[in-house]
Amino acid sequence: MPVYKFSKSSRISSKQGFKAVFDYKLFTRNNLITVYLAPNNLEKPRFAVSVSSRIGPAVLRNRLKRIAREAFRLSQHDIPAGFDYLIIYSQWLSKRPESDIKNISLSEVRQGFTDLVDKLYKRYETRKKQN
Repeated sequence: MPVYKFSKSSRISSKQGFKAVFDYKLFTRNNLITVYLAPNNLEKPRFAVSVSSRIGPAVLRNRLKRIAREAFRLSQHDIPAGFDYLIIYSQWLSKRPESDIKNISLSEVRQGFTDLVDKLYKRYETRKKQN
């Protein structure tokens, strides 16, 4: 049985790490989240999450971050290793009522994350073959 941990070494915490993910320019989105992917030359996946301050008060933003981290923690053994993943919650959430945002579930975010990662990995493989 795999160990489900989310250690400090599994996090993207530096400005350079974020910049590398953005500069790779490989991303996809759904109506809830945008997921960016970039190779990291490590043997394990790393993760970061970002929530705009427009989405709501700090309590709500922190809840969304916790949900995203938990989705990654539970899915890290099912997604390709050796990549950096960045989740950004959709700007459209700022237009939804706070009660709708509070109802976002872990299963919804986890399913969206794994589906988008599958799409991104296929795009990555295609890009790799073309170069």
